[in-house]
Amino acid sequence: MKIALMFSGQGAQFPGMMKDLYEAEPAARAVFDAADAALGRGISALCFEGAQEDLNLTHNTQPCVLAADLAAAMALKAHGVTPAGAAGFSLGEYAALAYAGSIPMEDVFEIIQFRADSMQDAVAPGKGAMAAMLGGSPEQIEAVCAAVTEGYVVAANYNCPTQTVISGEAAAVDQAIALAREQRIRGKKLAVSAPFHCALMEPAARKLEALFAEKAFAAPSLPVYMNVDGAANADAAAIPGLLVRQAMSPVRWVQTLRNMQADGFDTFIECGPGRTLSGLAAKTLEGVTILRVGDAATLKETLEALE
Repeated sequence: MKIALMFSGQGAQFPGMMKDLYEAEPAARAVFDAADAALGRGISALCFEGAQEDLNLTHNTQPCVLAADLAAAMALKAHGVTPAGAAGFSLGEYAALAYAGSIPMEDVFEIIQFRADSMQDAVAPGKGAMAAMLGGSPEQIEAVCAAVTEGYVVAANYNCPTQTVISGEAAAVDQAIALAREQRIRGKKLAVSAPFHCALMEPAARKLEALFAEKAFAAPSLPVYMNVDGAANADAAAIPGLLVRQAMSPVRWVQTLRNMQADGFDTFIECGPGRTLSGLAAKTLEGVTILRVGDAATLKETLEALE
């Protein structure tokens, strides 16, 4: 058995997430306490008691999901589960790097808060949009984007073979949805506050670049498969540049999962709220075991499955 951890991204958040894990697992509680202390505000209270509309604000979403991701992973670690690699979807990549010791735990919440606010500020509200394109191949979605005449739109997240997310200017995204409908591909607008993982995020990427110049990154203790190319990385010097590129580049999740399977990973555990990554893995890979830790019950189920 070769275990990989998958860390959830933005969009997986929901009210009450990880509350019972916080109450049952000291290792999970320590993560939330660290988040509260690092940011000087109640990240744990937002996760456990916050309304959905508050959790959906990027300013809150990213640190909350980061805390939830790491709480799940640290609970697993406390029970003796030892992964051989990790990957995280978008902000989840920061959780993977923190878990692997590349970004110090005392820095990662400050960094993700800065990232969240920089990404939110990069594009004026209402000017950008994202949409999940369901049913078409990645090549079809890329062709649809290329045919748009109403502005800028590109493929932003390669989620699974039949789901690609597009990102760009709002009018261009709307036109892409209309063009895709002609090919019987359904487009579903996402409830996000900015067009992530496209060139419109360059202002945020440049802010991150400046911040990272002041930070020290260590070599990860296990390979972390990075979003921008799907490749395993254990080089501390490469990490800041890869994270800068990630802000304005597609998340190549299909390639990431397939590379991990090719490297011998046969057990994938989603760490964080919801089950989005578990579902994407099931649609992308065959012959693997997919587990998750999103609360105390799924932690118990996963530990039993690993026995």
